[in-house]
Amino acid sequence: MKRITLSALLMTLFLLMSCNNSGTSPKDGQAAKSDGTVIDLVTITKNIKDTVAFAKDVKEVHTLVKSIDELAKAIKKKIQAGGLQDDTDNLNGTLLAGAYQIMADADSKLTALEGKSEKFAGIKDKVISAKQKSTAFLNKLKSENATLGAASAAVSSANAKEAIDRNNATKTKGAKELEELNTAIDALLTSAEDAVTAAINALSTPAKSASTAQSN
Repeated sequence: MKRITLSALLMTLFLLMSCNNSGTSPKDGQAAKSDGTVIDLVTITKNIKDTVAFAKDVKEVHTLVKSIDELAKAIKKKIQAGGLQDDTDNLNGTLLAGAYQIMADADSKLTALEGKSEKFAGIKDKVISAKQKSTAFLNKLKSENATLGAASAAVSSANAKEAIDRNNATKTKGAKELEELNTAIDALLTSAEDAVTAAINALSTPAKSASTAQSN
């Protein structure tokens, strides 16, 4: 994301250096390139700023969702002097509670993103899809509270893996919904990054010729 933002800034600087050498007088907020085409810098720059900010928010949610995979690696583990080692106890309830809290945060952020997605064509549907999948995952964990919320965090490794391990053979307690959420959030991030690329590319796309702009 930082690389995309830097590319946008460099492209803007390049265009500013190459603009207004055509002998024409573009309107305020516009710049004329040497070939006479006009760039609407105000509109394009705002669009880049908005799309980059939106994509960064999407990336934040994407990171939260992917972090559940790291938590799954800690099932049946304990910290020892040499790092993580296998544990014989079946006390995974607290780990699952942490996964739930992370996803609840992601779910709230997706709600906020839905309102921001109106201005980006084709993205709102992907935000809604990801939101539906995150809610479905949370609801599934809650519906399995008899086993996943056992007293004294006494949740077996088998049940914990069925809840949050996407690589587990069986996914009956939430892992299936988590897998579907991962697919949806990947698609959303791809669309958000594509929107940033399109906004940057607009810098090199002429709005109309300078002569046409002056006649308006």
